[in-house]
Parts: sequence; C-alpha cells; structure tokens
Amino acid sequence: MRILIIRLSSIGDIFHTFTVLPDIKKTNPNVTIDWLVDENFTGVANLSPLIDNVIPIPLRKWKKNKFTWFNKLANFKKTLSNTKYDYIIDTQGLIKSAMLSKYLFDGYVFGLDRKSAREPIASLFYDFTYNVNQNNIAVPRLRGLIAKIFNLKHDLRKIDFQYKSEDCGINFVNGYILFLHGTSKENKKWSLENWTELSNWVINNSNKQIVITYSNQAEYEFAISLISNLNSERITLIEKLSFTKLADLIVKSDVVIGVDTGFTHFANLTHTPTIAIYLASDPGYVGILESDIAKNLGGKGMEVLVSDVINTIKSIVLN
Repeated sequence: MRILIIRLSSIGDIFHTFTVLPDIKKTNPNVTIDWLVDENFTGVANLSPLIDNVIPIPLRKWKKNKFTWFNKLANFKKTLSNTKYDYIIDTQGLIKSAMLSKYLFDGYVFGLDRKSAREPIASLFYDFTYNVNQNNIAVPRLRGLIAKIFNLKHDLRKIDFQYKSEDCGINFVNGYILFLHGTSKENKKWSLENWTELSNWVINNSNKQIVITYSNQAEYEFAISLISNLNSERITLIEKLSFTKLADLIVKSDVVIGVDTGFTHFANLTHTPTIAIYLASDPGYVGILESDIAKNLGGKGMEVLVSDVINTIKSIVLN
C-alpha cells in the first residue's frame, strides 16, 4: 500500500499532521507514506521517521510571478514519478491543496466534505469526502478524518507523536526554561516588557536557567534586547540549531513558554510541559492539547498578563 499525505505548511500544522501517521501505520505496518510539502518546510517534514519520501514543491517561489504559475506547475508534474497511490489524503482542506492533490498525482483523493473543509469548494476535487467535527482543535480533527477514511476505532486523546532528534549538547545543572518568543506575525508576539518581567521572576524565584533561541535577524535583535534588560548570567542565547537539535533542546526543557508558533506545538506533542500564549487567535481552534502539564492562555484580542504565566508555571512545574 502506498499513501500520499498533502500538508503544504506551516510548521505547527505539519506537526499536528504527524499525529495521523501512526494511525495510518496501524492499517498496514508496511505502508509507504509520501508527503507533499512546500519546499520551505522540507526540513520540518523530514523530522518524522514515518515519512518515507518528502516531495518538496516550490509554491512560495512561484507566487512571485503568478502569470507563470500554471506553466511551472505543469513542468513540476513532469518531474514526478508515475506512482499510483492507494490513497491521496488532503489534510489541509484548501482549494490549492485539493487542486494539487487531483492534478499532480494518480489515485483517489480523500478529504473533508464541504461543511468541514476550511475552503468548502476544495471538497469538489475529492473522490471521497468525510464530515469531521470542526468544534475542536487541530489534532482531533485530523485524526478524526483518518479514522473515518480507514474505519479506525481508537481513542483520539492518546497521541503517538514520533520525531527525529539529535543531541544538542546543551545542559544546565538545575535545568532550564525555554522561551519561544518568535512568531510569524507581529500581533502574535508578547511584548519585550512582558518577557523581561517574566524573566526577572524566574531568576528571583527559581534556580533554573532561561534559554532563548532565534531564527531570523528580528528575533536575534529581540533576544539581545531581552538579555540587555536582564544583565544576568541566568539567561543564555542559543545559536541557530538544526531542527533535529532544536527538537532535543525542546524535549529536555523543564517547561517551554511560547507564543503561537510551530515549535510550541512540537513541545506540547512531545509531552514537554508547555504554556502557550495566544493574543491573535482562538486557542479553542488552534491551541495546544491541554493537560495537567500543558495550558493555553489568552485568546483572540485578549491580553495575557505576566501574572497569568507565573501562576501557570507554579501549577505545572514548580509545585
């Protein structure tokens, strides 16, 4: 059996979709799983040990000249193998992903029905459609789709999240709290003043190190500003890591405090204590899976106070 998963982006959504792969493997342990992804996220898709072949497609590059988009797509199709898939599963529910599923590959296409798909017209491209409860966060929605396609009867609350990692070589005697402050949109960012106040509380009320990372120049400058505000040896800026080493850094954390960004979801799915801060989106739809060690704070248009985060740290880590 050969299956193709369509999940083009973004980091958090790709991690959410990793959770369906063990479900698929239950149908046939020897199944081959291919994955179509925007080439900007190839490294993220490669973190899964259950994906046999990652197929990168340069969609974002093609956007620069929309007049040549279809010509480039036709040329891209010529580079693909003539693989016949038993199942082509569009987990994204967008017109773009649905069209690519149908045009580029050979096999029946499975996806969400018009009431469930993010863009209802996408359902017109599918050979088989399924209704999935949308009043839930991403992981149960995705796993619910796979359960219906393969007629699986299993507990959607039990997550099997598999990933590749490599020793990052970073350890602190008393452990560390990891701050994931960077995200793609300005309105999702927590202020420098808030991170500074939270950092001072951690320094004064625990013996743990604070670790921060960055992925671009703006995030680097933000991290330097935070370090300058604190003037303490208890905060460490980690240079850019490969995704496999970043995975190791995350799972070794005592707690991860992150804004609405992809690796906050990774922390949550690896059962690392996680606090997710939401300022511009609804955690009831895009939030992390809550548990005794994982909490969503805030919501669309809401303010998250430093005291909210401190109280949550106390309840899940320092109690």
